[in-house]
Amino acid sequence: MQPLDYTVSGPLTGHGHPFADYLQYLGYAPTSIGLRLNLLRHFSNWLTTHCPSPNQCDDTVLDKYYQQRATTHTDMATVGKIAPLVAYLRSTGVIAPPRPIPPKARNKHDELLDTWCDYLHDERGLHLATTRSYRRYAKPFVDACLPEEHTHPTAQSVTRFISTHLPRLSINGATTTVTAVRSLLKYLDHLGRLPEPLDPLILRPRAYRNSTIPRGLPATDVDTLITTTSTDTIHGRRNHAILLLLARLGLRAHEVAALTLDDLDWAHGTIRIHSKGGYIDHMPLPVDVGTAIAEYLTAPKNPAITGRALFHSARAPYRPITSSTVKSVVRTTANTAGLGPIGAHRLRHTLATTTINTGASLEEVAQLLRHRHLTSTMIYAKVDLTRLTLITRPWPKTTTTGKGDS
Repeated sequence: MQPLDYTVSGPLTGHGHPFADYLQYLGYAPTSIGLRLNLLRHFSNWLTTHCPSPNQCDDTVLDKYYQQRATTHTDMATVGKIAPLVAYLRSTGVIAPPRPIPPKARNKHDELLDTWCDYLHDERGLHLATTRSYRRYAKPFVDACLPEEHTHPTAQSVTRFISTHLPRLSINGATTTVTAVRSLLKYLDHLGRLPEPLDPLILRPRAYRNSTIPRGLPATDVDTLITTTSTDTIHGRRNHAILLLLARLGLRAHEVAALTLDDLDWAHGTIRIHSKGGYIDHMPLPVDVGTAIAEYLTAPKNPAITGRALFHSARAPYRPITSSTVKSVVRTTANTAGLGPIGAHRLRHTLATTTINTGASLEEVAQLLRHRHLTSTMIYAKVDLTRLTLITRPWPKTTTTGKGDS
């Protein structure tokens, strides 16, 4: 491999070595550093004619460079690819800082929704993700039924909104909208802003609990999914460990992403799970799962990978993974294995259906999945083929009659 060329001419002369050190600290490979040094040289030459003084290079100048780079180059031509260079130049004060984002104009609707969400989180104990979801679904109601000149919704406006807005939504969207709007109306009544309670006017849409059937995977497909991932690379070892956590322990995607080194108790063979709803659970660590995690942790890693997160991104800049990364691992591996589209949560369904069909009770499946209420596990009774065959009545035999029979 040829040594890196750090020479840079133009307004950014002398920044070749510092920029390369910056990229190396972030974990970029020498080849990637070389490509970005070429980008630095190109940007410096471009500044010579478009902005000779780098400290005058603001967002407007950068936008012009983005457009020109995209028309003349195919490599390092997107805003995301150029972002590390811009971050370095801004961190060292070479170019102007980013344009300050003006504060979003707030109105009475925003203030109401914010105070309501704060109330749900602080007083009612709802998770922040839940309050954000409620806010999103309740905003159309606030816009339609709380115009600026009115102080409170009316029975007529509530009925009109429900009859016109809900038919356009899916059953899940309609159900969540009703829950959010009823909660908001109760909050307005709590504040004394309603002459009478209006939440009883809103009836929940007809939706049957556990009306669907969990879709598990055949055991052969799970084995294919796990064995498809090569463990020859650090990236493959990470994906292999992620798939085993999903398949053997039935973890949710966000639970895998939230794992840290401190959650592993090697001495007692357990793993701590940051479960849904803010609960903390401890589960036994199966041998194959523990082995896969240990092989990933003991493999040589880029020095830029730091922190206590268990899993990190596969490419620089290295960051802890997110639930989207976990879902992408399953989806990509399934496509590579020729299994078609498979979601991460389907592995959780597979574990539950397999467990209950080997004779486990619903209570045992509920403990495995860490359900707080048995009603959440009842849906798996539909796929309990072993017990369902015991209550199946035999098909009645048909009798044939002669022509003269009446």
